[in-house]
Amino acid sequence: MTETAQPATSPFVAGPQDGLALWYLDVLKLVKAPAARTGGQMSVAEEVLPEGSSPPLHVHRREDEALYLLEGRLTCQVDDQVLAASAGSFVWLPRNIPHTFRVDSPTARVLVLCVPGGFEAFFSDIGRPAARHTPPPASEEPPDLAAMARHARTYGVELLGPPMA
Repeated sequence: MTETAQPATSPFVAGPQDGLALWYLDVLKLVKAPAARTGGQMSVAEEVLPEGSSPPLHVHRREDEALYLLEGRLTCQVDDQVLAASAGSFVWLPRNIPHTFRVDSPTARVLVLCVPGGFEAFFSDIGRPAARHTPPPASEEPPDLAAMARHARTYGVELLGPPMA
Protein backbone atom coordinates (compact mmCIF):
# COMPACT_ATOMS: atom_id res chain seq x y z
CA MET A 1 0.00 0.00 0.00
CA THR A 2 1.44 3.37 -0.99
CA GLU A 3 0.68 6.46 1.07
CA THR A 4 0.27 9.80 -0.63
CA ALA A 5 2.41 12.50 0.96
CA GLN A 6 0.37 15.44 2.25
CA PRO A 7 1.78 18.93 2.71
CA ALA A 8 2.89 19.62 6.26
CA THR A 9 0.64 21.93 8.23
CA SER A 10 1.16 23.85 11.43
CA PRO A 11 -1.19 23.84 14.39
CA PHE A 12 -3.34 26.95 14.64
CA VAL A 13 -6.29 28.42 16.49
CA ALA A 14 -8.91 30.51 14.74
CA GLY A 15 -10.55 32.66 17.39
CA PRO A 16 -14.23 33.69 17.51
CA GLN A 17 -13.76 36.65 15.15
CA ASP A 18 -10.95 35.13 13.04
CA GLY A 19 -11.35 33.90 9.49
CA LEU A 20 -12.32 35.18 6.09
CA ALA A 21 -15.77 36.78 6.43
CA LEU A 22 -17.90 36.59 3.27
CA TRP A 23 -21.44 37.44 2.27
CA TYR A 24 -23.10 35.29 -0.37
CA LEU A 25 -26.82 35.04 -1.08
CA ASP A 26 -28.32 35.80 2.37
CA VAL A 27 -25.53 34.12 4.35
CA LEU A 28 -22.57 35.25 6.43
CA LYS A 29 -19.77 32.68 5.99
CA LEU A 30 -16.74 32.87 8.27
CA VAL A 31 -14.07 30.52 6.88
CA LYS A 32 -12.22 29.34 9.99
CA ALA A 33 -9.97 26.70 8.44
CA PRO A 34 -9.41 26.92 4.68
CA ALA A 35 -7.85 24.01 2.81
CA ALA A 36 -4.63 26.02 2.53
CA ARG A 37 -4.25 25.85 6.35
CA THR A 38 -5.08 22.12 6.65
CA GLY A 39 -2.94 20.73 3.86
CA GLY A 40 -6.09 20.26 1.80
CA GLN A 41 -7.49 17.74 4.29
CA MET A 42 -10.62 19.72 5.16
CA SER A 43 -12.20 23.13 5.39
CA VAL A 44 -14.32 24.48 8.23
CA ALA A 45 -16.62 27.49 8.20
CA GLU A 46 -19.24 28.98 10.46
CA GLU A 47 -22.39 30.26 8.77
CA VAL A 48 -25.09 32.58 10.09
CA LEU A 49 -28.32 32.32 8.12
CA PRO A 50 -31.70 34.05 8.38
CA GLU A 51 -35.06 32.31 8.55
CA GLY A 52 -36.05 30.76 5.21
CA SER A 53 -32.48 30.68 3.89
CA SER A 54 -31.95 27.71 1.59
CA PRO A 55 -29.25 26.89 -0.96
CA PRO A 56 -30.31 25.47 -4.32
CA LEU A 57 -30.62 21.68 -4.43
CA HIS A 58 -27.10 20.54 -5.30
CA VAL A 59 -24.67 17.62 -5.30
CA HIS A 60 -20.95 17.59 -4.46
CA ARG A 61 -18.77 15.29 -6.56
CA ARG A 62 -15.43 15.92 -4.80
CA GLU A 63 -16.14 16.29 -1.10
CA ASP A 64 -18.30 15.03 1.71
CA GLU A 65 -20.04 17.75 3.71
CA ALA A 66 -21.14 17.81 7.33
CA LEU A 67 -23.25 20.33 9.20
CA TYR A 68 -23.18 20.79 12.96
CA LEU A 69 -26.06 22.98 14.02
CA LEU A 70 -24.90 25.34 16.77
CA GLU A 71 -28.15 27.34 17.01
CA GLY A 72 -31.55 27.17 15.36
CA ARG A 73 -33.51 24.59 13.37
CA LEU A 74 -33.11 23.19 9.85
CA THR A 75 -35.15 20.99 7.58
CA CYS A 76 -32.74 19.02 5.38
CA GLN A 77 -33.62 17.32 2.11
CA VAL A 78 -31.09 14.57 1.43
CA ASP A 79 -31.92 12.64 -1.74
CA ASP A 80 -35.52 11.53 -1.07
CA GLN A 81 -35.37 11.93 2.73
CA VAL A 82 -36.56 14.95 4.71
CA LEU A 83 -34.73 15.28 8.03
CA ALA A 84 -35.25 17.71 10.91
CA ALA A 85 -32.23 19.08 12.78
CA SER A 86 -32.11 21.28 15.88
CA ALA A 87 -29.29 22.85 17.86
CA GLY A 88 -26.72 20.20 18.72
CA SER A 89 -27.58 18.04 15.68
CA PHE A 90 -24.99 16.67 13.26
CA VAL A 91 -25.98 16.17 9.60
CA TRP A 92 -23.80 14.01 7.31
CA LEU A 93 -24.05 14.74 3.57
CA PRO A 94 -21.92 12.26 1.59
CA ARG A 95 -20.69 13.23 -1.85
CA ASN A 96 -22.82 12.25 -4.84
CA ILE A 97 -26.09 12.58 -2.90
CA PRO A 98 -28.28 15.60 -3.76
CA HIS A 99 -29.14 17.82 -0.81
CA THR A 100 -30.36 21.18 0.41
CA PHE A 101 -31.79 22.58 3.63
CA ARG A 102 -34.00 25.40 4.92
CA VAL A 103 -33.64 27.47 8.10
CA ASP A 104 -36.83 27.07 10.17
CA SER A 105 -35.92 29.39 13.05
CA PRO A 106 -35.38 33.16 13.17
CA THR A 107 -31.68 32.50 12.54
CA ALA A 108 -29.36 29.53 12.45
CA ARG A 109 -25.66 29.19 13.16
CA VAL A 110 -24.06 26.20 11.45
CA LEU A 111 -20.54 24.77 11.46
CA VAL A 112 -19.86 23.45 7.94
CA LEU A 113 -17.07 20.91 7.35
CA CYS A 114 -15.95 19.75 3.89
CA VAL A 115 -13.59 16.80 3.42
CA PRO A 116 -11.34 17.24 1.55
CA GLY A 117 -11.09 21.01 1.62
CA GLY A 118 -11.15 23.40 -1.30
CA PHE A 119 -14.84 24.06 -1.88
CA GLU A 120 -14.65 27.13 0.37
CA ALA A 121 -12.98 28.96 -2.54
CA PHE A 122 -16.32 28.81 -4.39
CA PHE A 123 -17.76 31.26 -1.87
CA SER A 124 -14.89 33.68 -2.43
CA ASP A 125 -15.78 33.52 -6.15
CA ILE A 126 -19.50 34.20 -5.76
CA GLY A 127 -19.51 36.25 -2.58
CA ARG A 128 -18.06 39.51 -1.37
CA PRO A 129 -16.16 40.55 1.76
CA ALA A 130 -18.56 40.98 4.69
CA ALA A 131 -18.76 44.49 6.09
CA ARG A 132 -19.70 43.06 9.51
CA HIS A 133 -20.28 39.67 11.12
CA THR A 134 -24.02 39.51 10.43
CA PRO A 135 -25.94 38.20 7.43
CA PRO A 136 -25.93 40.67 4.52
CA PRO A 137 -28.68 43.18 3.99
CA ALA A 138 -31.55 41.90 1.86
CA SER A 139 -30.82 42.21 -1.85
CA GLU A 140 -33.15 43.91 -4.29
CA GLU A 141 -31.82 41.69 -7.10
CA PRO A 142 -32.50 37.95 -7.39
CA PRO A 143 -29.34 35.82 -7.37
CA ASP A 144 -27.80 34.96 -10.74
CA LEU A 145 -28.25 31.19 -10.49
CA ALA A 146 -26.80 30.60 -13.97
CA ALA A 147 -23.53 32.30 -12.97
CA MET A 148 -23.57 30.43 -9.65
CA ALA A 149 -24.03 27.13 -11.50
CA ARG A 150 -21.06 27.90 -13.81
CA HIS A 151 -18.82 28.65 -10.82
CA ALA A 152 -20.08 25.60 -8.93
CA ARG A 153 -19.20 23.28 -11.82
CA THR A 154 -15.55 24.39 -11.61
CA TYR A 155 -15.59 23.01 -8.04
CA GLY A 156 -17.29 19.72 -8.91
CA VAL A 157 -20.73 20.79 -7.67
CA GLU A 158 -23.90 20.60 -9.75
CA LEU A 159 -26.94 22.77 -9.03
CA LEU A 160 -29.93 20.50 -9.60
CA GLY A 161 -32.95 22.51 -8.57
CA PRO A 162 -34.36 25.39 -6.60
CA PRO A 163 -33.96 26.04 -2.88
CA MET A 164 -36.51 24.46 -0.53
CA ALA A 165 -39.83 26.35 -0.41
